[in-house]
Amino acid sequence: MPPHFLDRLTPRAYPRTRLLTAAIVWSAVGFFLTLKGIYIFREGSWGILLAVIVVGGILGVVKSKIVLDRVANRIILHIGAKPSRACLGGLFSVRNWLLIAVMIVFGRTLGVLPLDAAIKTGLYVMVGSGLVYSSRLIWNAWKNSPADLP
Repeated sequence: MPPHFLDRLTPRAYPRTRLLTAAIVWSAVGFFLTLKGIYIFREGSWGILLAVIVVGGILGVVKSKIVLDRVANRIILHIGAKPSRACLGGLFSVRNWLLIAVMIVFGRTLGVLPLDAAIKTGLYVMVGSGLVYSSRLIWNAWKNSPADLP
């Protein structure tokens, strides 16, 4: 339990608001990763770009079904297990925040590696489309959750 003065300074939110925030984060990060991947390949052939986007998107949906759907369901359960007005930053568990930090480091490392632009584009599109696709579970939970109480 945080010290009392920190407890008073944390932004509080109802479960529905935390679900909305998590859904927006997953969708926005996925969308922007996909756009970044496409931007990396901006000077390449349109045919190759389209093929990379399709393959990356398909692999992203597969990754979503195998890995990210479970993570999204755990986030939904984590938010539901919190008190009705909990810290907004607590929408992800400590393990999820560590995973986010690792993924940021991985993304920065991928950006500086001397890999072909098509490979980088495929990886960014795969991760981005997977996040967007799995965010459907969090959006569904938000849509089906009871309204926040005043």
